[in-house]
Amino acid sequence: MWRWLDLDAINPIDTQTIYDAVATARGRNIIGDTLIFCYPRSPLVSLGYHQQIEKELDIQFCRDNEIPFVRRILGGGAVYLDRGQLFYQLIVGPESPLLPKNVTEAFRFFLQAPVWAYQSLGIDAHYRPVNDIQVAGRKISGNGAATTADGVFVLTGNIILSFDYEKMVKVLKVPSEKFRDKAYKTLREYLSTASAELGREVTIDEAKRVLKKGFERLLGEELQPGTLAPEEQKLMTELRVSYLSDEWLYMPELRHPDIAARTLKIAEGVSLIENAHKAAGGLIRTTVKIENDRVADVLISGDFSLFPREKIVVIEQALVGCPLKKEDALWRITSVYSDHSLESPGVLPEDFVSALFPLKTT
Repeated sequence: MWRWLDLDAINPIDTQTIYDAVATARGRNIIGDTLIFCYPRSPLVSLGYHQQIEKELDIQFCRDNEIPFVRRILGGGAVYLDRGQLFYQLIVGPESPLLPKNVTEAFRFFLQAPVWAYQSLGIDAHYRPVNDIQVAGRKISGNGAATTADGVFVLTGNIILSFDYEKMVKVLKVPSEKFRDKAYKTLREYLSTASAELGREVTIDEAKRVLKKGFERLLGEELQPGTLAPEEQKLMTELRVSYLSDEWLYMPELRHPDIAARTLKIAEGVSLIENAHKAAGGLIRTTVKIENDRVADVLISGDFSLFPREKIVVIEQALVGCPLKKEDALWRITSVYSDHSLESPGVLPEDFVSALFPLKTT
């Protein structure tokens, strides 16, 4: 039996901590499978698990405009969240008969509900692999997922009622204002909303009604409102603190403080390079210390998704000592994928290699 938490407007930070807390509680068998509806009472920027804040966000703009930013447990890119978006969050135990065996199929299955919700509003939406919902080639819902150490599957997404395109491009770090203008135009062309598609305002209540019906059709049962357990409330209180800590916000950089801060004393035979590669499943960034023609250290970041997400550290460690040869790097990364049963929708081991080579010294 599914528990449904219909929470309306909540603390913006809690739109991210709640599914983390509920997933932890689900892994401890404190609660059952859960579906959450919520939206932030004020704006928030949510950063993907593997992203570096300094490379993705205009931190000063966020601070000047009192827009908090947090790192989420899901992959993907930085997104601007506000009351124009209704969020659905599924937390599913590993023993659930509804849970597909891989992440790609989980997206395909669970996103049937929001697709149906859009269609019932009169919007010709459809699922686009790996994790988008589109209408006429334009994105109208973004989705992300994670799997916890206990095997609990988490999927989050949104029904986009309206969107502040200008604010979205302002919170992002860009090389120039000309680039920001281009990003704004691209975003307007690529991202649509329910209200824009229908030529009228779509309310939160209207969206909740059709989304609830969509999930009831998918899950095969009528959803009844529930409440957070005391253990979940305690976990959320703890997570609010940790989500705003430097240890969490700057996690990728703190794994490799020297190369992230570029404070290395470059000696003969030592160089530091940065590279990036756009895979189908997201952007991969690398910062690599090269010493005596071998990888001495590497930081991997970006808006891709990896399952389990923590295994990015294992990939980084596997590359240390690697000669500057693509075939060597590919063998090491492929071995990690095999040994740890990794999944990365839209991203192959070859994509990580492409993010490392060509290695251009600085």
